[in-house]
Amino acid sequence: MRRGKISVRDLVEFVLRSGDIDNRRTSLHNAQEGARIHRKLQKEAGEEYQSEVFLKTIYNLANDSIQIEGRADGIFKNDSVWVIDEIKTSSSSFEELEAAKKELFFAQAMVYAYIYVLDNQLVEIDVRLTYFQTTTEQITYETRRFTNDQLESFLKDLMTEYSRWLLFQDDWRRVRNTSLEQLLFPYEEYRKGQRDLAVVSYKALKTQKKLFTEAPTGTGKTISTLFPALKVLGEEQGERIFYLTAKTITRSVAEDAAKSLKEKGASLKSVTLTAKDKICFLDERLCNPVDCKYANGYYDRINEALWDLLHHENQMTRSVIETYAKKHTICPFELSLDVSLFCDLIIADYNYLFDPIVYLRRFFEDNASDSYFLVDEAHNLINRSREMYSASISDQVFIALTSLIPKTKRKMHKILAKIISEFDLLKEQSEREGWRFKHQQTPAETLVNLLFQLNEQIQELLVEETDNSRKNQILPHYFECIRFLKISEFYDDSYETTIEVGLYQIKIKQFCMDPSNFLEATLDKGKGSLLFSASLSPLDYYQSRLGGGEESFVYRVGSPFEKSNQAILIANYIQTTYQKRANSYLQIVEAIGTMIEAKQGNYLVFFSSYQYLDQVADLFKEIYPNVQTIIQESNMNEEERERFLKQFHSNPKQTLVGFCVLGGIFSEGIDLKGDRLIGTAIVGVGLPQVNPEQELIKEYFDEKNNRGFEYAYQLPGMNKVLQAAGRVIRDATDQGVVLLLDARFTTPRYRTLFPEHWQHYQVCYQAPQLKQAVTHFWSEKEQTDDL
Repeated sequence: MRRGKISVRDLVEFVLRSGDIDNRRTSLHNAQEGARIHRKLQKEAGEEYQSEVFLKTIYNLANDSIQIEGRADGIFKNDSVWVIDEIKTSSSSFEELEAAKKELFFAQAMVYAYIYVLDNQLVEIDVRLTYFQTTTEQITYETRRFTNDQLESFLKDLMTEYSRWLLFQDDWRRVRNTSLEQLLFPYEEYRKGQRDLAVVSYKALKTQKKLFTEAPTGTGKTISTLFPALKVLGEEQGERIFYLTAKTITRSVAEDAAKSLKEKGASLKSVTLTAKDKICFLDERLCNPVDCKYANGYYDRINEALWDLLHHENQMTRSVIETYAKKHTICPFELSLDVSLFCDLIIADYNYLFDPIVYLRRFFEDNASDSYFLVDEAHNLINRSREMYSASISDQVFIALTSLIPKTKRKMHKILAKIISEFDLLKEQSEREGWRFKHQQTPAETLVNLLFQLNEQIQELLVEETDNSRKNQILPHYFECIRFLKISEFYDDSYETTIEVGLYQIKIKQFCMDPSNFLEATLDKGKGSLLFSASLSPLDYYQSRLGGGEESFVYRVGSPFEKSNQAILIANYIQTTYQKRANSYLQIVEAIGTMIEAKQGNYLVFFSSYQYLDQVADLFKEIYPNVQTIIQESNMNEEERERFLKQFHSNPKQTLVGFCVLGGIFSEGIDLKGDRLIGTAIVGVGLPQVNPEQELIKEYFDEKNNRGFEYAYQLPGMNKVLQAAGRVIRDATDQGVVLLLDARFTTPRYRTLFPEHWQHYQVCYQAPQLKQAVTHFWSEKEQTDDL
């Protein structure tokens, strides 16, 4: 007999969901706010009212034994009849509640009622829906009476439908686990260090720990972490694996790894989650049943689409998801989320786990998760998580809303006027005191309180508004307000409130300087985590900043490639500090010329800013007019990026020099193997530009551990350098040169951060010495190749 477990809410919503996707009805209230209202109503119900009553029962159906469980909001006795109370909160009035949603609420309570009737041998029971409208605080009650026979029949129908999904999952799980137990490493042999990484990764996941690993480019980190994770999964140690990345290109690498494992016999269902804006079929994303046929009736068709997809596909890439979404006329983004519940491997952006606004609530709403987390290019997560836990809003949002909200909504206009007045006071203060940027440790409480009132009113307006054009204009501003409010719930001593007064707007930001505690809490939702990158030095820094906690482990993999295949050359005579930058242009151009004249091929040169890049690139083209150049532009789309990279041909007939920005789209994640790239020059040590926010980070960590400059500037900068340098050597046969054009690289502060495979670096004190070193390197390579 198969055994399983499901919550009452998940059971009811999965089997009985119907209707449309409609973002106009997005609820402001989060779980905490809903729980607060629940507690208030439960307390006011009196002493006889039993709140949060845990109920469970074992339901047997054919070969299935399923534990159905959950907490009833309330149970009480009304005269001689017991009542199951289901509490729901919304800003919409009870009269505006959709019939399908109301039936869903009652269905959930009916399952609780069945369990209670069964446990207490009752003949009949009442089910009451208690509906709390948040904008007016009006409470509406609706009660229905059911016999035990009616409830038993209702649950039987539910479970009959659900059992086919349970049967499918159980059968698939058996096939999956058998294949994973027998799965062998997909390549004939391990690269150097690869087997050790796989072993230590397996042990970390098996013992439910967090492991931070630095493994040089070319180690094969993806397959070396995914393979052991699948082996653990096959031992029935978990439900699924999340492979989380920062960039689209690394998601493709994970897809390729999954494909190679499937070719070796792994029975594995995987899905790649693509951002909603990218995968949306509409030119303008309008997630409501009026503007989008894929949203209209989505929940009426989704289960049929899921059944079709799951029985015909195993690797659900973007193209596969789009095909089935069009076939069944449903939203492709929501389809990918719904099918993820049945997948063993979910490949997605960091946001889907770590972002407190958009994370996958279906997996992580509760603190416990039966999942493993694999976090690729983990060094990116520090800045990304700062963005996730920060939120800003400007006065222009409220000025725009003032023009969009009907004049008849006097209460809303009154609130908007108060908010705009708060911004005006800040502008006056700025002019009076002569500042453009200001910060404070205390939160913007007045603004938060006014925003809460405003959003309640906007949500009510969105429900009753018949002008769809006006709704769609209001929604983006409404979501900005929601984000600001939700981030305010996390505000603690790791935050500062910043105020920036510009020419055209005044911006208030809740700036999170250290999200490590939030990351730790998120990672703790999984059974085990692997966080890995080619540049994770110093490991103790990333371990602490990425939420490792006290029980996590660190591991470093040596380079699998011959050191002699790469020259690390430091131009000690070049100064790139801001004060001396203007004097460095000619020296940098000459150094680039030295690199490319030694061997015909493809090269990349990285700069700390577009301005620096443009100045040097212009001079380079003036001195080397016959050398082909290509320049990274800001805000390049995917097609433009692909076009840029395609110019780096194998076996090039002429030299190509690409000018790029450190930390940009071409400084990490790209894979130019062989002679598609044979040299990289890195101009400067990559320090982030000095700005008020970086200074706040510096001050925060100076006070916390006296390492402010390291944390705010040096370590993020050096990481960019290591990533850019890692573009050169991608596999065992690659050969190339890395030029570090800055005297600061020779100081102990930076040399201590060099990886082990850089310890053969050479310091060049003059331009002729650099030329000799580059020439000697390629001369030796040619001699070796001839042998």
